[in-house]
Amino acid sequence: MLARMSETLPWVLVTLLAVCAGLLLWLVWVVQRGMARLERLLEKRGGSGALAAAVPAARKSRHDGEFEAFLKEDPSRQQLAKSEQFSAYRRWRREKGLNWAKP
Repeated sequence: MLARMSETLPWVLVTLLAVCAGLLLWLVWVVQRGMARLERLLEKRGGSGALAAAVPAARKSRHDGEFEAFLKEDPSRQQLAKSEQFSAYRRWRREKGLNWAKP
């Protein structure tokens, strides 16, 4: 009896693995199909474009033109690396008295 069970065990494991792989593939297919439907629904409603347009509008503040003004003052600043630009911009704001902290 024990010998017979050891002969069938590999086949049971192979069958179980095949069923699990099939279920996993089916699940991936269902999720992809659902995502495609959601994407089409958002495009149809215009939601993705409206949401993308609303985010930058919500971020606008009274400081919007200051960084551009900083770069226009000295065009060589545009050639700096981003990290160097931002550190120079922070110094520029401090010098101009635009920060909350005392200079």
